[in-house]
Amino acid sequence: MVAIKTENLSKTYKKGLKKKVESLKNLNLEVNKGEIFGFIGANGAGKSTTIKILMGLLNPTSGNAWLWGKKVSAPEARIGVGYLAEHPRFYNYLNPLELLTLIGKLNGADRVSVKRRAYELLSLVLLEDAAKRPIKTFSKGMVQRTGIAAVLMNDPELVILDEPMSGLDPLGRHLVSSIIRDLQEKGKTVFFSTHIIPDIETLCDKVGILVRGELKYTGSIQDALYPPGGTFEMTFRVTGSALNHPEIKDKFALLWQKEALYKIELEEEDIPDAIGWIGEKKGTVVSLERKKRSLEELFLNLTTSKERA
Repeated sequence: MVAIKTENLSKTYKKGLKKKVESLKNLNLEVNKGEIFGFIGANGAGKSTTIKILMGLLNPTSGNAWLWGKKVSAPEARIGVGYLAEHPRFYNYLNPLELLTLIGKLNGADRVSVKRRAYELLSLVLLEDAAKRPIKTFSKGMVQRTGIAAVLMNDPELVILDEPMSGLDPLGRHLVSSIIRDLQEKGKTVFFSTHIIPDIETLCDKVGILVRGELKYTGSIQDALYPPGGTFEMTFRVTGSALNHPEIKDKFALLWQKEALYKIELEEEDIPDAIGWIGEKKGTVVSLERKKRSLEELFLNLTTSKERA
């Protein structure tokens, strides 16, 4: 089942009397139920614009978008959806317990279950000791964690987070990462934007890279990090007369050497020959793995190629 779908989604803003700025250009995107989807882009790439359209806060210039098969222009499309804005704002005179209680009551839950759920979530985001402190006294990270609790108050099936790691210290980032993984284990769908690339690599099933309003890459994390046709890295050990043999440097693309250990880069079709040569020299293969491409490398390549164009 498709949780989020966009079709040729575009948004153009007017800047001054004549100039127009294309914030989003023909975005075609699908997020399936149960996935964690990471949306990467530099500041101003169009991530927040996309999310605001999905939440009905902006109207697209052209194209369509759906949540659970319902057009985002229909209010019922957002039933069962939890949303956290990039810069959440709450009533400063409320405390977290009052805020969560208000959200629960607005959704028709009874008083007892609302209070129980509120304390459960405040404990989850490590704010139980600040449950009755005014939000206006909170740090940015505490406000962000309050927002996470507010998003989860009504147990949404789809969670959309705009820069959820913003303002969080390492402990806070670890906490939010754990919450996102737990949501997936419960069968929920999570869509979040970020420019913190390591979070995408460790959390997501799929990734979309947005460059100046255009989706330049979308696919699984596995394919992003280990593209088809990529090279392999082999580490092997040789001793005796084969050690420091000049043929090693002539025959292989040597990455590094440390005493009797060598690490080489090679194509998949060259692996059998390499293993045969190592065997002839009475050596042993220590490891063989597909060479990993960093997501940051892919992102920078796509971004800089767009800038050059």
